[in-house]
Amino acid sequence: MNKQLLFLISLQELDILIKEKEKEEEMGFPIKPCEELKKAREKIIEKIDAHLMRRYERLSERYGNPVVPVVDGICQGCYMLLPTSLISQKAKNERIHTCPNCGRFLYWVDD
Repeated sequence: MNKQLLFLISLQELDILIKEKEKEEEMGFPIKPCEELKKAREKIIEKIDAHLMRRYERLSERYGNPVVPVVDGICQGCYMLLPTSLISQKAKNERIHTCPNCGRFLYWVDD
């Protein structure tokens, strides 16, 4: 799998964890601060290319989940059937692909 794609997936997972922790704090549950998660997030951001990071943040603001899986040729962000030219490529996760409809980053789960 493409390293940049792995970093984007990891970043999204950390963002989800941080949001969950912040919601728990708002509800009054005593939890440890998520400083370690934020430090890990910064380390991942350093490894992501700047243009991909800008796109990630724009997509995150718009949709909340900028990186989505493809299952049976369908983008799991907008549920659009992807073009055959994109689906039929070999080594799909070796390059960064985006959905032609919603623009989210795509990764393929095992077919």
